Amino acid sequence: MNFTAFKKIGLSAVVLAASLNPLSNAVAAVPSAPTGVSAVAGSGQATVSFTAATAVSGSTITGYTASCKVGTGTALTKTGTSSPIIVTGLTNGSTYTCSVTTTYSTTTAASTTASVTPVATTVTVPGAPTIGTATAGSAQASISFTASTTGSAATSYTATCTTGTGTTAVSKTGTGTSSPITVSSLTNGTTYTCSVKASNAAGTSAASGTVSVTPAASTTLVAPSIKGVLPGDSRISVMFNFVGGKILGSGKGADAYVATCTSSDGGVTGTSTASAEYSSGATSNSKANYTNPLVVSGLTNGKSYTCKVTETLGTSSAVSGTSSAVIPNAGPPNSSGVLASTANTTHITAYSSYSKYCGYTNQTATGTGTVPTITYYSTTGTKTTGTSTASITCSGTSTRTLVGNALPDHRSSEWFTNGLTGYTGSPYFSGNPNSIGAKSVNKSVPYNGTIATGYSMGANGYDTSSCYAFTSSSSPGSSGTTYTSSSGAYRCTYVYYPAYANNSVKIEAGTAETYVSTTSPKTTYKVVGKNIYQDVGLDPSNAHNQPTMSGTTTAFYGYYHYHGMPEGHIARLGKGNSTMTLVAFAVDGFPIYARYGYTNRTSTGAVKIMKSNYRLRTAAELTAAGYTDRPSTALAPYGSFEQDWVFDSAAGGDLDACNGRYGVTPESPTTAVYHYFITDSYPFIQRCTFGVLPSGTWANSTSAN
Repeated sequence: MNFTAFKKIGLSAVVLAASLNPLSNAVAAVPSAPTGVSAVAGSGQATVSFTAATAVSGSTITGYTASCKVGTGTALTKTGTSSPIIVTGLTNGSTYTCSVTTTYSTTTAASTTASVTPVATTVTVPGAPTIGTATAGSAQASISFTASTTGSAATSYTATCTTGTGTTAVSKTGTGTSSPITVSSLTNGTTYTCSVKASNAAGTSAASGTVSVTPAASTTLVAPSIKGVLPGDSRISVMFNFVGGKILGSGKGADAYVATCTSSDGGVTGTSTASAEYSSGATSNSKANYTNPLVVSGLTNGKSYTCKVTETLGTSSAVSGTSSAVIPNAGPPNSSGVLASTANTTHITAYSSYSKYCGYTNQTATGTGTVPTITYYSTTGTKTTGTSTASITCSGTSTRTLVGNALPDHRSSEWFTNGLTGYTGSPYFSGNPNSIGAKSVNKSVPYNGTIATGYSMGANGYDTSSCYAFTSSSSPGSSGTTYTSSSGAYRCTYVYYPAYANNSVKIEAGTAETYVSTTSPKTTYKVVGKNIYQDVGLDPSNAHNQPTMSGTTTAFYGYYHYHGMPEGHIARLGKGNSTMTLVAFAVDGFPIYARYGYTNRTSTGAVKIMKSNYRLRTAAELTAAGYTDRPSTALAPYGSFEQDWVFDSAAGGDLDACNGRYGVTPESPTTAVYHYFITDSYPFIQRCTFGVLPSGTWANSTSAN
């Protein structure tokens, strides 16, 4: 080895210049410079390795810089904190001299040098991997394999699992850079044949051999977590982390969820399954009060309660932690959110007729509770705090107009801070539910509703014929479908947006969630608001927020809207359980009430929980309607989709196909009028109107809502 040592004035290190012999060894003169520098050629790069320096007394090593240059040309550099350092951007075929410099807190010290000549690499297609095993999971499979030793190295792998053949074949894929690879979105109980291909810049290999796997639902349960509790008259609404059809982290959805509320000071214990709402559907298969949020009623007013949620799957069960304590009561809330012990009868007196809902200001309405300050995003996308505003005015006896800011007048934003994280699917994105966003609401409806000429009121005060029906060949559309009688008389219209509540919050029947079948032609099954297949993050008031995005940030917010019973608004009005509570005017002008109606529809007095006349279709009825590709009940129990339900006037309920009937109300105590109800079971919120819709209606306009 030939070398020359020289001392550079002003530096504490001796620089050693090595020959370009790749087998030469650098000789360290002092411990303050890197030693053992070597360089390995790559395509357009060099990997420079070295032995780290020892810090000079009184100085700290802060990093290393590798430099490579051709002759006296400009060096290309890369920095790092340890060996090796890869210097890129080199020209293939040119010889580079590379060195490493130690950077101290006070000075620098350079190493010996090494030469290297980058050479372009010829990349060939990798050989086919060797298949290993397939491990089944819930709706997924983990595919292991061994990389091929032929061809160039792969940069990625794709595992494909297929069921069926020919035109009925359905394939799902997963990608990765090493074994194993997980393939998701598989159907539990279905056998798949899986293989793996390798890819790099030159192309993709042939497929490996195959391995079979049958995904199966896990029976592992993860305990629920309570996210919020909201009290009302002898009831508590319990919100828990039920997202995507199961408790977050669980292998599958449970068979049942039950909320139990226990008093610490003498109140009676209640459960969601023992509550009147649980049996409020017309039949035993009504699916009422069986998932998030759960209502526990029959509690003792004025007593302190905490709640838990228990999920069961077969013989297994898991129990949540304990909620915060709340006190149910009959009256409206004060500024601290505590409910009054006396129902708000003054509101009934002050607004004794529908004409009184002209010049009505919701936030200051007689006897109502304090409107809480909530956190929300303004119409310009700024996060702020404020309160709900909403007012109703009338233009003579022709039009009733609601104006507001779309913010709820009850506890709400707190439910969207502790998060239902992990639900990352469109349209609700990560961290569902999203934050509340304000919106300028200005909605007009007829002052008085006009019932359809094709409506035929029966002995029980309602039309016993259906309005709409779901079949595989003909389903109600988003543009609104109008139905007529056999004689051509107008009967009803399917609507997506039936009303805005009197607090200016939108009331929306359907959801954006769907299930698309795997057969051809594909069927889109519409998910209902409350089900065990896919919950959409509803708060204790059966509401959540749209996924509008704030500019280009990651802050998601949107318009708060109800998909079911507006528990918070009902509690703020504070009328209690002994009367009917008006919560909105429908798009056709008829009033909408929440849960309770008069037991005898022709006279005021006792009230009862109103029952819809919808029931689950039988398997034979689903087949007759053309739904032969519905997912298994193990994945989506009956009741998960709108297509699962059918109107049946013999089901033992109280209402017509649009959840309405004729009868007296607190605002019309002597004359029977047509009115709608929000119910605890499907359809929850009406999906049609029997009233005549005004010209240019907003009932089915996405842009207007």
